[in-house]
Amino acid sequence: MPALVPPPPAQYVEHLGPSSYPGRLRGLYGGSLWLEPSFHGLQWPYMTRTGVGVSGSAWVDTGYEKITSESPNVMGTTRYLQQARAVLRVTPTYVNGRFFIQAQAELVANGCQSTGSSTCDVGGAGTVDTDDLWVRIGEWNRWDLKVGRFEGWELYHTGMGLDVNTLERRGATLDNALAPDYYGVNFMHDRPKSAGTGYVALHGYPSDILRIELLGELGTSNIASAGDNFLGGRPSAILDLGWVKLKAGYEYLRETSGGQEQIAGVKTTWPNKLTKSGFGGAVQFVLDPYVEFGANVGRGSQVFINTQGSPDDTQNFTWTSVGGFANLRVASLFHAGRPGALEDLLLGGGFNWTTRYDSHRAGTNDPDYAAHLQIFGAVQYLIAKQLFVKAVLAYARADFDPSGATADEIFSNTMLSARVRLMYLY
Repeated sequence: MPALVPPPPAQYVEHLGPSSYPGRLRGLYGGSLWLEPSFHGLQWPYMTRTGVGVSGSAWVDTGYEKITSESPNVMGTTRYLQQARAVLRVTPTYVNGRFFIQAQAELVANGCQSTGSSTCDVGGAGTVDTDDLWVRIGEWNRWDLKVGRFEGWELYHTGMGLDVNTLERRGATLDNALAPDYYGVNFMHDRPKSAGTGYVALHGYPSDILRIELLGELGTSNIASAGDNFLGGRPSAILDLGWVKLKAGYEYLRETSGGQEQIAGVKTTWPNKLTKSGFGGAVQFVLDPYVEFGANVGRGSQVFINTQGSPDDTQNFTWTSVGGFANLRVASLFHAGRPGALEDLLLGGGFNWTTRYDSHRAGTNDPDYAAHLQIFGAVQYLIAKQLFVKAVLAYARADFDPSGATADEIFSNTMLSARVRLMYLY
């Protein structure tokens, strides 16, 4: 009788490979759509058995930026910058057939960053932070309910440039001349910034090609005293046919005071209120393995009521953004589909144009106006299918026209930047 061979031990901790990040024609392999952080609305990490998944990423940017201004009162700047970020992602998951319960925590090590959790102060010290921290329950490819700290679905894609917390994303902005960032239905896209706020999202997958997200935000900006309360919603939908993807959404977010003051001996809640709303979307094409490209549009507004209960016309804004991107696999220009060094080389480019008005008027003049043009080109090479080496060259111009301004008070800032990113995914 042959000896019994014991079964292999259960694998409770596993490295999450490509199958955990599914998608039908997500984009060119290694391109910006392939790396899109919400995976076009798909459930991820996708795990077919109970266990603890481990994954993450690390990147280092080394760059240069020069900003000049036509205004005699706005000082330009030239700087070199190196910044870094690493994420360790841990995803414990229980699976029973289609049914699953899943949690995720992302521990972040920040180097010096121009924006974000770690600022470039004199000490230059890094910080430890948290990105994702959520729990969800659902059925694979049918539905799920997700609660905690996470990002909403991306509805405005910038391509291989304008990455978060980069020099070209900030553009031609200086301390006393702030260029408007683009609006891409992103009042409620980024992770909640206040300590006491979080998201609740219901996701539905009625078919293989249609995905729906009903995202809500609630909480307070200060749990220890009289902070502001947040309440909002962001419904969005993605129609994904593989070679073409249509994305659209709307958002509404209200921030109201949670504190009181005593007026004539009566406790009265502060009347200040901030309301943000907007809509937008994108159309994207993937002609694998040759090229991917797309276009975006977004329009958002903000209305602020001050502590006296009156609108503040200098903080009542309207943003309009349009943009586009394209990424090309260099091998497709020569011998597409044949293995070789050019298979892992991508070229990318894109632009964004944003205008911002407020409701402030000096006399009968037009309101305050600012515009921001951002253009970039990028080249990326993928080493051993693991290490992304990307160089980005960017130009930006910001125009400022305050209401009632004299000729000397109408001016522009210009920016030129370059950076090289090394990014490792695991």
